[in-house]
Parts: sequence; C-alpha cells; structure tokens
Amino acid sequence: MRRATWALLLAAIILTTASCTHKEQTTTSGSESAGTAASPAADEQPSTAPAASVKQYVTFQFSDVAVTTSSPAVLRLGFTIKNDGSDPLLCTESSFSLQLSDGTTLAPDSGAENRCDPDTIDPGSSAKVTMFFDLNNAYSGPVTVIMRDNTNVIVGEGTAQVH
Repeated sequence: MRRATWALLLAAIILTTASCTHKEQTTTSGSESAGTAASPAADEQPSTAPAASVKQYVTFQFSDVAVTTSSPAVLRLGFTIKNDGSDPLLCTESSFSLQLSDGTTLAPDSGAENRCDPDTIDPGSSAKVTMFFDLNNAYSGPVTVIMRDNTNVIVGEGTAQVH
C-alpha cells in the first residue's frame, strides 16, 4: 500500500512539474511594429521625440492654443485627434504629455478640466480633446503633444506654435 501511495505522489509531482514548465505563446497584433523601441516605465517620460521607426497612427489638428497671463502660466490646447489605426484607443489625461523646444516634458495638469470626447476612439473615428499644462514661466515657441496607448507606446504626436 505504501508503495502505491508513493508512486501516486511521485506521478503527481512529475505531472505538476511538467505542466508548470510549459511557456505560453503570445502574438502581437497587426498594429504593432516589431522594430519599435522598448517603452519607458509608466512613471517615466521621454526627453526626446520618438524615433522614426515608431509607427504612429494618430493625427492631430489643433484648433485652440492659448496661454494665460497669470502666474504661473497655463497652456490650454484644444485639438482633434483621429485614430487611423486598426485598434480602439483610450483617450485619457494620462495618454498625453507635452514636450517643449528645450526638451522639457510636462504631464497635463491633473487639477484642470482635461477632456476627451469620446474617451474611446474607434478606428477611423475622431475625438475632441482639451488639455491644460502648467508652464514654469512664460514660453513661446513650438510644443509637441505626444499620445501614448495603454501599453505606453507612442501612437501619435502633433506640434503647435505658442505665441
């Protein structure tokens, strides 16, 4: 009886070990590029514009660029984005960052009324976006808005001029 119990226990251990070593295979969707660079961690923002090999499928059209005259200055950007990709995109405040001409990267002002309408952009659809960014001091020049998907991959960028 003891031998049968040990044999059963040994067989269970072997089966468990064999099933745990199986690696799950994953595939990437057609909208991802195998040549894209690794994305930074979620709390890091890049200090430079994306490499040319990054496939970008979100286009920007700016309709409102304004800076308050109060201190500290606040930049308001109104724009329409179009999803030319094959997958829906979430449009949230955390999807965007702003890069100034000196390389400074800013996150949207979390206390402001940032809006994306709608908050999910289907392929071929557009969304109206308003984002606010706190500027440390007066600024004029180009600004680049960068949009990332939920995996932190850059999916689009647009440049506007601040006067």
